[in-house]
Amino acid sequence: MLIHFLSSLLLSLHPFHVSVMSVHHSAEESSLQITLKIFADDLEEAMNQEGFRKKGQAYIDVLNPQDEQQLNVYVEQYIHQHLSMTVNGKAVKPSFLGQEMEDMAMWCYLEVTDVEKIKSLKVKSSIMTEIFDDQINIVHVNYQGAIKSMKLAGNRLLDEVLFGDEEG
Repeated sequence: MLIHFLSSLLLSLHPFHVSVMSVHHSAEESSLQITLKIFADDLEEAMNQEGFRKKGQAYIDVLNPQDEQQLNVYVEQYIHQHLSMTVNGKAVKPSFLGQEMEDMAMWCYLEVTDVEKIKSLKVKSSIMTEIFDDQINIVHVNYQGAIKSMKLAGNRLLDEVLFGDEEG
């Protein structure tokens, strides 16, 4: 009985809090194609905090939503509150394209259009840092085959990667 309880407890908790964002520059489409992978149970907890969920609003059920379109609205609002980007010194707002569930993870898809090249990319991510002190938000940027990464956690929620201008 005790072993079953401990096994259930361990399965219900994951030992770390992390999100992984991949930013891929598409030269053909002059855009940044962004995927963001987050634990759905963590997102559910974050979106049901007092600072996000309005007083009197129904509980936001991420794992078993009654209304998928409304869930997309909430996810988009949450991401826009906790993620900001600057490309080549210009603030950009990624368009939310949608999300899908894979096991206990949610994949969110975003896009920034009209990006012909990247000289600098700043990312500020406070995703779930309001509820988890140990939250780590990892960002991988793929530009012209070069991959650079950022680790946003603790006091450092903003970072920047620079790319040289090989084209001249």
